[in-house]
Amino acid sequence: MQSPTINHSLMKIVLRYTFLPLLTGFVIFIATCIISPSQLPGMPEGIPWDKLVHFGMFFILSLVSLIDYYRLHKGTPSAFRWIFWGFFVPVLYGGCIELLQKYFFATRSAEWGDWIADISGSLIATVTIIILFRKRRYSRNNISL
Repeated sequence: MQSPTINHSLMKIVLRYTFLPLLTGFVIFIATCIISPSQLPGMPEGIPWDKLVHFGMFFILSLVSLIDYYRLHKGTPSAFRWIFWGFFVPVLYGGCIELLQKYFFATRSAEWGDWIADISGSLIATVTIIILFRKRRYSRNNISL
């Protein structure tokens, strides 16, 4: 049986690396389900602000999830799990939010375009992080004096 100190330390580590993704997910939930569109400020016409906001929120959610999962595993995460938690979970979360908007929140409506924007934000964040971390690892391994 593990000692309470080990469990406490493990809990601190898990909370440290999951707090920001959970907070981001909570803010997304509030913004997309509870706040009525009539409460949002009017934006200039001609730009699909709603889709850009969805893209941005899920870009940030995937970004913080990927970075924190990477740090949690000290720079050597399992590729499948890393992509699962950083891309697939946010995409599924976005789909669930759209379903919640359709069936449970009368002031909101579900749109395929919103979910596509969520997927796009998560995808771009995932590709960006993979490229940046590979470059970082490559430059670290090829340092010459």
